[in-house]
Amino acid sequence: MYSVAVIGDSPVAHIAALACKAAGFSNTKQFASVNTHSVDENTVQCIPASASRIINALSPKSIESIGLRPDREQVRLGRSAYLLSELPLGNFYFDRYGAPLVNCTRKELIELLAQHDALDPIHEINSSEPIKEIEEDYELAIFCDGMGTEENKPNSPIGGFDIYTANVREDHLLRNANVTWMGKGQVILQRSSQSHTHYTFITHGQLPFEEQQWHASLAPAFANKSFTQTFSPEHYTIAEHFQDGRRAYIGDAGYAQHPSFLESHNSGIEDAWVLSRMMENYEEDIGDGLREYERYRRPRAVKVSLAGHQRLRSLIRTSTNSRFWGYVNQALSTRFLPEIAMQKQDWFHQHNVIKGFR
Repeated sequence: MYSVAVIGDSPVAHIAALACKAAGFSNTKQFASVNTHSVDENTVQCIPASASRIINALSPKSIESIGLRPDREQVRLGRSAYLLSELPLGNFYFDRYGAPLVNCTRKELIELLAQHDALDPIHEINSSEPIKEIEEDYELAIFCDGMGTEENKPNSPIGGFDIYTANVREDHLLRNANVTWMGKGQVILQRSSQSHTHYTFITHGQLPFEEQQWHASLAPAFANKSFTQTFSPEHYTIAEHFQDGRRAYIGDAGYAQHPSFLESHNSGIEDAWVLSRMMENYEEDIGDGLREYERYRRPRAVKVSLAGHQRLRSLIRTSTNSRFWGYVNQALSTRFLPEIAMQKQDWFHQHNVIKGFR
């Protein structure tokens, strides 16, 4: 089997290294930069069944040992906290999809996964020279952390959305729920890990948040929020190819993450599993294996991105009339037709690449 270099230090990179070694590629080395101070270690990781089953298959400890399993998903009106809709998670979710949905921090997940002998931290991995040297020493390089995908980053605020985040140490009354707070053309996504409550604020670029328009329980989040990025759907792209010669791109290296679809931010974990299986199946021909990996994974990335755009449009409604009918539809669909509401999301959460690519 050929030698493999995994370049990155995200959870996806650690999964890639673990999956390659599990597939029999013993000469696998992960090169992780130590210069990642700009990455918030307390960023929430909302890990759906499609990713948690892979983590549990490769990790020495269960993802549930470090995370929190929310027991319900709620939508609430931002000012009154009125419960608009609710769907079960917890054991119901596990029974339906065969794996848990777990919230944890990026730091906790990396610490769980980084206990393997392929990890080799080095300096200045983002510069071209060390990468070139690594590629000369290994037959396949797997890029995991957004290198080479600058075109995915919006460079114009036109039509964009401002994203803020807050991580608060608090015992929130709704800490066991994944909550979506709906405002006037704005939304706040709330997720809790074992140690923090995490918030993602999304608003139109020209529409600032006004704390008095939101429920009092969100005051700690407003006090701690900080600007993260401007996201523009018009500039959001997916790499045309997920492979190039002796390079493979997974997760952030192939596509941007959609801020309104937190559960999809770990899709790169699915990429890592499928890539390792294709490498194993086509170990005599790297090119064929990479092309098969791209053939399976790029359509999935496109579908997830379209779902993210659709979700953002449904959450950020500036028209009063549009918001009203959106709320009515959401309330009716989850309270009176919950099974249909669940079926609409099965395509994502039920996705099982372990079963399909053993």
